[in-house]
Amino acid sequence: MSDEFSIQEIVEIAIEIEKNGVVFYSTLAESADTERLKELFAFLAKEEESHISRFQEILESVGGYQISEIYYATQYMGYMKALADERVFTSDVAAAEIAAQARSPEKAIDIAIAFEKESVIFLHEMWQLVDKCDREAIQKLLDEERDHIRRLSAIKTQMDS
Repeated sequence: MSDEFSIQEIVEIAIEIEKNGVVFYSTLAESADTERLKELFAFLAKEEESHISRFQEILESVGGYQISEIYYATQYMGYMKALADERVFTSDVAAAEIAAQARSPEKAIDIAIAFEKESVIFLHEMWQLVDKCDREAIQKLLDEERDHIRRLSAIKTQMDS
């Protein structure tokens, strides 16, 4: 990223995060040892694909939008870049490797929960940056990511019982 903040860059990062999620969940679905986990991970992969489409729509709508205050924009750009850099997977290869190394269903769910939490944080920050007309779409994505955490946590609780 350059010193000049661009919302397009943030949306593109969000798209990459979701693409990595598709790879991660697809890999987990293929290797899951129960039908319930296969269905859950396949569902989550499909959800991530849906999010990619929504982000691409947002990307088209943001046009040349820039944050106006240079200092604030530079500081916030650095923060958003740090969030993106610290996410669970940094590429589709890393996502597949992490999924393949998840030695147990519990470990896979822990990694998935961490991924979803990081997505929530990233989306929450992104919500503050987009034009008001795009906030509703980001809010829906936030709600879906929170629902993913609830689903994963419920299954993890059942496994621990």
